[in-house]
Amino acid sequence: MKCRRRPPLERLTVLTAALALTGCGGGADDGTAAAQPAADAIEYRHAIVLGVQAEQSLVYRPAAGARAATVTVSNGSALLPAGTTPLVAEHVEPALAGLRVVCVSGRGDSTNVVEGVNLGVIAESAAVLLDARWNAIAAADAWACVVAQRTVLWGWENCGVKPEGLPSPSSRRVPTAEGGFNEDVYDGNPATTFNVISRTVSSGEVTELLSSAGKLSTDDPLRPLLISWRAWRYDSGAVVFIEIGTPTASAAASTQGFIALYVPMR
Repeated sequence: MKCRRRPPLERLTVLTAALALTGCGGGADDGTAAAQPAADAIEYRHAIVLGVQAEQSLVYRPAAGARAATVTVSNGSALLPAGTTPLVAEHVEPALAGLRVVCVSGRGDSTNVVEGVNLGVIAESAAVLLDARWNAIAAADAWACVVAQRTVLWGWENCGVKPEGLPSPSSRRVPTAEGGFNEDVYDGNPATTFNVISRTVSSGEVTELLSSAGKLSTDDPLRPLLISWRAWRYDSGAVVFIEIGTPTASAAASTQGFIALYVPMR
């Protein structure tokens, strides 16, 4: 894959109009009218849901009045049961259309493999939603471009929710010339109490993360995770990464996984 020059974010078109879903015409066999989707419903065809291997299509509805934003799925998972689930938080990148991180109520004080940060957060990332303009690409090739172009990535996990202050990135990744990265994990909010936990990931570890088998992390022995990376490209050429941490079969019942979005630093 050739590395495309990443276009300035301000050139990316942000679409704010909802994509209306079209329903089947006519009535049901029993003579009743077929249910029609809500006018403000938006279909995300390439949703990556925590705990589900394959992409799925789901429907998102924005908040309106006293009603919270929701997502509706046909296949249930640990954090998104079949049917409609209200969201407690979400994150969108203003310059990247058709992309959204959604969070439900849950324990959100972990950032990737780092436990016990941002204590008190009750937003847990459940899925990253991508519409039809985003397409999966080879993650290893995409990472090679990040390394070649020295692209710094912001991480958004738990929708950036923090105990105090406005939502903010959960981490910052700087690629190294060898193909690994240095990461600053943010504990707290830059506007209030704020600490940085630094970690270094080697090129060999990144190779495992990019492989189909993923990488087994035992940074926290009580929370062993199988971690893998995926990459997507927007029609305009913008590339994002999604990191998924799945609890292993040997993990205690109290452990949790994670899903995080990584985007080019603004």
